[in-house]
Amino acid sequence: MIPLMSILLNNPIHLWIMMEINTILLISTMSIFMKKFKSTMNFFIIQSFSSLMLIFFIMTKNNIISNLDSSSPLINFMLMLTFALKMGLFPFHYWPPLINKNINWLLILIMSTSQKLIPLLIFSTFINESMNNQVMHMMFTISILSSMMSTIMNIHEMNLKKIMTLSSTNHLSWMIMIIMIDSSLFLFYFFIYTLSMIFLCSILNKFNITSINSTSKIQLFNFKKINFFITINLLIISALPPFLTFIMKINMMKILIENNLLLSSFMLTMLSILTLIFYMNIIIKMNMFSLMKTKFYKFNMFNMKFNFISILYISIMSLTFMFHIFFFFLY
Repeated sequence: MIPLMSILLNNPIHLWIMMEINTILLISTMSIFMKKFKSTMNFFIIQSFSSLMLIFFIMTKNNIISNLDSSSPLINFMLMLTFALKMGLFPFHYWPPLINKNINWLLILIMSTSQKLIPLLIFSTFINESMNNQVMHMMFTISILSSMMSTIMNIHEMNLKKIMTLSSTNHLSWMIMIIMIDSSLFLFYFFIYTLSMIFLCSILNKFNITSINSTSKIQLFNFKKINFFITINLLIISALPPFLTFIMKINMMKILIENNLLLSSFMLTMLSILTLIFYMNIIIKMNMFSLMKTKFYKFNMFNMKFNFISILYISIMSLTFMFHIFFFFLY
């Protein structure tokens, strides 16, 4: 409830207090439900140091410390690095996977969603107050490098907790760029991502799945509907064309191209294509058992044709609906 209450606040100091309450509650939950104390301690040290740095530079920007110039590039640069440390972006992108691999799926859900919402709201208020080309270039650089490093680290990764954590870092880099353009679109993007993560983390926690190879448990129990919904949620997170996340990314690309940021749009497009690799790797290995059954067992051709036609109709309808929403956002 604390992040939902924080959406109504505008003062960075009030948001910082709510963020600290949320962090204390999360650390308490981690200490209760985790066996490894080292991960909890590391998380506590990182969050405490970044929070102290954040409140210091917020006060500096508000001219409480009169000896420093609040518009200096050094203060802006240090504030950007503090946000990167707080949320696990480049160059501090190593700590979230190392901590999340030792916690359960429900804590990963909290770390990926509610723990990152309040720092993003603080960043949004900072952007609204002091937006200039220098800050924009800094955050575009951090976002693109974060997306690149999360993609590179995911190439040969088999631990599903690390994969979803790095996926959260990749989505976080997109959210930061969307915040600099449209705050309401960011909240909508965050809401869709949160819904998908709630379903995915609850199912993975239910079956105690920690690696890609253990996703075959779902097929062994023959939970076809659960398997279908997991696949759909992974496709939503991967931002394939029929889904709303794709529409938001296309809208983001349009704004970047209109502002002549061609290199940034090209880099983000290539990285979005590369992120499909590890999502498709999960989906293919999870559905491997059903593919083998389809290959070696007899099945009803009528049902196959009917399912194909139904999927085709649903795809056409969803594409039509999404592109109507897309034009609504544009105009």
